[in-house]
Amino acid sequence: MWRLAASLLLLALSVSSATVLTRADQLSIDAAYPILRKYIPDIRIIPADPTQWRGLIERGDVDFLWAGAPVLYEALLREGYLAPMPDVPELRQMPERAGGILLKRMGPDGKTYYVVYGLLGYVIGYSNEALAKAGVQLACSWAALASPNLTKYYLQTGAKPVVLARPTKSTSTAAMMQLVTEIYGWEEGWRLLTAMAAHSRFVDSSGAVRDVVKRGEALFGPMVDYYVFIAGLDYCIPADGTDILFDPIAVPRGANATAAALLTRVFLTELEKRLIDRYILPGNLALLDSPDVNQTKAAVLKRHLDKLMKAKVLAVPPEKSASYYYSFIYYYEATLVDLQDQLTSVWAKLVDAYYSGRISRQQFERLWRLLGAPVNYTDPATGQTRAFTYQDAVAINDKIAGDPTYRDRLVQAWREAARAKYQRVEAELEKLLTQTQATPPEQSIAITTLAAAVVVILAVALFLIKRRRT
Repeated sequence: MWRLAASLLLLALSVSSATVLTRADQLSIDAAYPILRKYIPDIRIIPADPTQWRGLIERGDVDFLWAGAPVLYEALLREGYLAPMPDVPELRQMPERAGGILLKRMGPDGKTYYVVYGLLGYVIGYSNEALAKAGVQLACSWAALASPNLTKYYLQTGAKPVVLARPTKSTSTAAMMQLVTEIYGWEEGWRLLTAMAAHSRFVDSSGAVRDVVKRGEALFGPMVDYYVFIAGLDYCIPADGTDILFDPIAVPRGANATAAALLTRVFLTELEKRLIDRYILPGNLALLDSPDVNQTKAAVLKRHLDKLMKAKVLAVPPEKSASYYYSFIYYYEATLVDLQDQLTSVWAKLVDAYYSGRISRQQFERLWRLLGAPVNYTDPATGQTRAFTYQDAVAINDKIAGDPTYRDRLVQAWREAARAKYQRVEAELEKLLTQTQATPPEQSIAITTLAAAVVVILAVALFLIKRRRT
């Protein structure tokens, strides 16, 4: 250990300052600073939204990238923003896999472009005490988080039962929302995401999701697993599918090579061991058995890892998620976040009409499908009408990432198309309610059934009277 420390300190003599760009939460940043400052006193850690990373890298003066979903790193790799990682001993000694998980992302040139520093599972956090107080059953699947049953809670209390981070602000939430479309398919996935968004409270970070659930301001929050351990929350792994998020580290193009080498070595040694103190699974799982780590916390992580390995893990390739990442997050923002007030109003009316018996199950399902259907929109670049299919999302992804003017016009087109769609659903619902106002569906059926029974009884009575007379 002392040899490693001496080697790192010797390397540090050549580094006067460095800048780390991160998606880590503030507690993780605060925990990292004392260790990093031992080697680089003038170290800056800049937390930034994923949509800002490209611009910050282009400006230069970024030496290291830390944390965030692999979809972000995959997108940066595709667009040429990553440099090969330095050839340091710690990287060479790192295993290629942890179970079925690839720990090193190799480029076509055979070089490593990012590595898995930590492993995070997607879970649903909640408090058993809060559920009991609210009288709400556990929702332990993505479909359950979108269920009209949770909307009933909102109708009764005025409190939204789910809290979500905006996907443009949280790469982990973006990955979880993408996962819903991977599990259920594009059309059905967006139907569920729409209902989920309608009765959710949106916040600006995944850490805020944890805090809202801990304070009892929402019943359920999709989050990465270590948040539930830190906050002392109960949790379940979604029964309809989860994935394991790789928390990567990487080097951006234009980085100071010496600073990048030093930071790579520190992150893969001292800092990776400290992950266990934060209830984060290290990319190198062998560290769970190291005498240098907290064995009580390591035992908690081992039990959790066993649960993850037994769960339905989809293992969606990061390359696939990256292929429509920008399209996905901006479409979600435009149609579900920006228009949430309108969406919530229409959805609440629809659910209330169904549960009060004013529309049938078939009518409810039809309007729900229409409400959640991906929009048809006018492409601002061509003037042509396009449908927001999965194929379309992939086709326009790179243009959205690289052309802010096109992106802003596209977001406006999506927003307008979604607003019109919500208005159509509301109008159709009002029409149905007007048609059934005089005689609700259940009452109409009951009256028809009763009338038929009376006719049958009268017919039988007349038949018996005639027989007696003859």
